[in-house]
Amino acid sequence: MHVYKRFDSEKRLLSGPLLFFELEEEIAQLKKDPEWLSRHRNAVTLVKEPHLSVVLVVLQKGSTLEEHHARGPVTIVVLSGAVRIGMHQETRMVKHSGMVAMEKGIPHNVEALEESALLLTIAEPKP
Repeated sequence: MHVYKRFDSEKRLLSGPLLFFELEEEIAQLKKDPEWLSRHRNAVTLVKEPHLSVVLVVLQKGSTLEEHHARGPVTIVVLSGAVRIGMHQETRMVKHSGMVAMEKGIPHNVEALEESALLLTIAEPKP
């Protein structure tokens, strides 16, 4: 997935002792990017540490994240909208304020049932 590169990307801190984010503002910025119009989705990495990534994703209704898996445990928090998450030949609908947690390596896909914003947290394995 394309990582959104805003005008301030050179100044954006991805790690540090304390980071603050206004998620509504981040979502609005993602929706202004041409990527939102052309690919029906967009994302920005908010935090990137050696063993932790936090990514904000926006999806238009009907857009999908094809089957993939992560090298570490994952949480998906639905900030707005509703998505269908498919894994292990079953699907679950997750609505606004819902969360899914899954172990590393589980193949899954995501479909936006309506315009949605997700906050993904991925714990990277230690070497």
